Amino acid sequence: MGEIFLNPRNVLDLLKNRGHDFVTGIPCGVLSPLIAEFKRDSLYEHLIVQNEPEAIGVAAGAYLGGKRPVLYMQNSGFLKSINEYGSLLIPNEIPILNIVSYRGCPGENAPQHFTTGRITKSVLDILNIPWAQMEDDVCVIDSVFAEMEEKSVPGVILIKRSTFGESHNPQNCRQHVPEILVNERLNVLDILRREEALDAILSATTEMDAILSGTGLMSRSIYERNDGPNKFYTAGAFGLVSSIGLGFSLAKPDTGTVVIDGDASLLSNLGSLISTGRAQPRNLVHVVVDNHAYGSCQEEPSCSDIVKFPQIAAHHGFRRVFSVNNPRDISEAVRESLAGGGPALIHIPIQLGGRRDFKRPMNLPYISRRFKKTFS
Repeated sequence: MGEIFLNPRNVLDLLKNRGHDFVTGIPCGVLSPLIAEFKRDSLYEHLIVQNEPEAIGVAAGAYLGGKRPVLYMQNSGFLKSINEYGSLLIPNEIPILNIVSYRGCPGENAPQHFTTGRITKSVLDILNIPWAQMEDDVCVIDSVFAEMEEKSVPGVILIKRSTFGESHNPQNCRQHVPEILVNERLNVLDILRREEALDAILSATTEMDAILSGTGLMSRSIYERNDGPNKFYTAGAFGLVSSIGLGFSLAKPDTGTVVIDGDASLLSNLGSLISTGRAQPRNLVHVVVDNHAYGSCQEEPSCSDIVKFPQIAAHHGFRRVFSVNNPRDISEAVRESLAGGGPALIHIPIQLGGRRDFKRPMNLPYISRRFKKTFS
């Protein structure tokens, strides 16, 4: 008698019955039969990204946009992403289901997984993340769902190698995106301060547009001076605002979505430009405010002085790319980009310095719920 495997279609049907309609993650061979089902099912918007923290950001953005996302990854990727669970999903009370392959569990023989396998369940318990291990019955998902909904926390389903059969159905999803040139409007005399750049960006938006800002002084500045229900502040999860914005824009394709990012933040998640170029959200405007430094720390230098963000975006699928540094051109670039035909990237060089004593957004669950409700 041969081995009996759990049918991944049963898992998919259970998730569909619970309203899940968006999936993102990093492929793992253990999960490949389930991933193949996600690809075949037209109900799911499915986005493979460049790393696990980015996937968490995309899923969080999709949730804020009204989707019910599913995340998938290997347990090594889960452990790599403890910061993103602890500083984004948990404090913002974002209850996303995670399908996690349980590598290094008892019975496996790959030594590179032994340590991570041994600590996976303990880390889940420390984080107070509800979890269950799926063997031959999809009903374990119900217990995790119940606790997720009660506590408004993410949940994890662990899946061992022996759970599913193998999948041998590779798919080529390449697409051709035309190459464009950078629209450069720079004046060496106009090196703006941070708040001048932020004001020029926001002046070109309306309360109908979703504004998502990155970790640190930019979010605090916007929160104190321009707070509103259409704003989401990425207080933790450094670097993920671009991924959160991508997920949101895909969930809400008719909503103008403006991501306000910093150079050091984007460098920590540079692959998000590739994911955005592949996904082609026409409503997404990614603004990079660049002072060549970790401005929210002690202005230690970043590497952005040798990185050409506009050229990277232009060569990897962005349909509109601007490099601008005066208020009029910044506002015009934002308005033009929001008019359609994205994704768009707007690069704004600014000077160092500026006010640092802004109040912080503290009530993160309230801000997340307010933002989600605004666009529901």
